[in-house]
Parts: sequence; structure tokens; C-alpha cells
Amino acid sequence: MQGREIPARRRPYQKPARGNTEKEVQTGRTDVRKITAFLLLCSLLPTLVACNRAPDPGTSAPPEAEATESPETEPIPTSPPETEAPATEAPRDVAALFPPFVQPGLLLLNSGESVPVELLSAESDVSYRIRYPSGSEATVGWDQVAPLAANPPVLPTPTSDETLAFLGKELGEPLPDWVFFVDLSRLTVTAVERGEVIRVMPCSAGDAGHPTPRGRFVTDYKTEFMGKEGVYLCRWGVHYYGGYLLHSVLYVWRGDEILDGELSARISHGCVRLSPDDSRWIYETAPLGAVVLVN
Repeated sequence: MQGREIPARRRPYQKPARGNTEKEVQTGRTDVRKITAFLLLCSLLPTLVACNRAPDPGTSAPPEAEATESPETEPIPTSPPETEAPATEAPRDVAALFPPFVQPGLLLLNSGESVPVELLSAESDVSYRIRYPSGSEATVGWDQVAPLAANPPVLPTPTSDETLAFLGKELGEPLPDWVFFVDLSRLTVTAVERGEVIRVMPCSAGDAGHPTPRGRFVTDYKTEFMGKEGVYLCRWGVHYYGGYLLHSVLYVWRGDEILDGELSARISHGCVRLSPDDSRWIYETAPLGAVVLVN
């Protein structure tokens, strides 16, 4: 007996639930994810921009931050600027570096008036050799002159080349083998051998009433001792003119003790005083016939 096919049982009808369908729910979830991702991106955007601008850790930052306003740029020159030559010191005037020392005085006239004169030399208690403003010279009595205090200029220290240039103008070229330059303004004696400065020595010279004569002279004899008996003694004297010598400072009579060792002063009776070492060096080293230039 053929059985009867039993039809499949139908699922009962179900009324759709109220609210969103599954497709709508999926769509909503997708929208929420998009919004969340967008908000996250917005929050991270400043950080990403800053990281993109930050310099590489291995490189140094630029020296200056970018200016908010670009400065005005100067026009590019069409030709290179002219360069100034390096400044060089102008050579000094040799004549101005070595002015002649002038010892002033007054010539007292019988009328009671006085005339300014230059004192050239003196013989103590006897006479003065003077030069008038006109340039003429005369010898007058000791009591007719009143010496005045000298006021020498303050001068810079000359170089060896400047000293040699001055001596060349005064003595001619080539210079004598030996020259002793007595600078009365600076109170120094410069020794020159065969055109080379070999020694510069401080000295003392004549006081206002006993000026050291200026001029060109030549050494002609030497004496190891000289002085005033019972008063003082000088050593290692080299004579160059009249009663004037290059010699040592003053010693006590017949002794080795120095009586007056002052240098760089105007205290002598016209001779040029030097230290014991310098006067002995000249006495033992320089030959006779050396030129002495007193300025």
C-alpha cells in the first residue's frame, strides 16, 4: 500500500519585530565606526603635522627660526665691492723725533731789562757762551746771565732705524765706525758700531747753569781717574771737547763707594755721566777717534 506523502510542516508566520532590521543595524554600526575613526583622525592630526615638521634627530636645527615677515633684501651688486687697502702706520718725522735741546736763560742788561738767550756752554764763575734769538753768538760774563729751568718735550722712544736715519742726516752716509749719540732731551747715550745700534744707556747731563754743549766732536784721550781732590772722584773718562767727558757717576775721593749715582737727571757741570758698567764698557771698548754727537 502506497503511503501518502506527508507535506512538510510550514513554519508558523512570525510578525516582524518592531525597530531596525538587521540590515539597518549593520548600516548603523558602520556609520558609528566611520564617525569614530573621523574623530580619532581629527584628534591625531596636529600631532601628525608636528611630527612631519620636526627635524631629523641626526641633523641640527636651523640656526634661526623662519621669520613671519620676510626682510627686505638688498639688491645684488653687479660688480664686486671695492676693498680698502689695509691701514699702515705713516712713518714718523725723524727731525721731529730728535729736536735739539735748548737751555734757556736771560741776558741781564745794564738798563735793568733782560733778553732771552740760549745758553751754549759755561765756565763756572767765569763766563757763558750764549746765542741770541737772531742766531749770533757771544761770550758774556758769568754774572750777566740768569739760567732758566729747561722744559724739554715729552718724546716717544725711537726705533733703532729711526735713530740711524737721524744720524745719517746729521753725520752723512755711511756712518763713522763708532758713534756715541748723546740725546739731551731723552738723557740717553746710544752706541752705534758700523751702522748698528748696539747699546742704549741712561745718562745725566749738565744742569741749568752748566749746560752740556751741543755739536759734533771726536774722542781724543782717555783717563781712568779724574775729579776734584778731596771732594769726589770720577772713573773711566773719555774726553771729547774742552773740559767735557763721558765718565762714570761720582765716587767718594779715593774710594769705591758711590757718592752720587743719580742718572736721567740734569745735575752735572756739563759732563755726561753714565753708570759704572756703561762708562767702563765705553772706556774699554770704543777706540779713540769715535764721533760724539750731542743734540
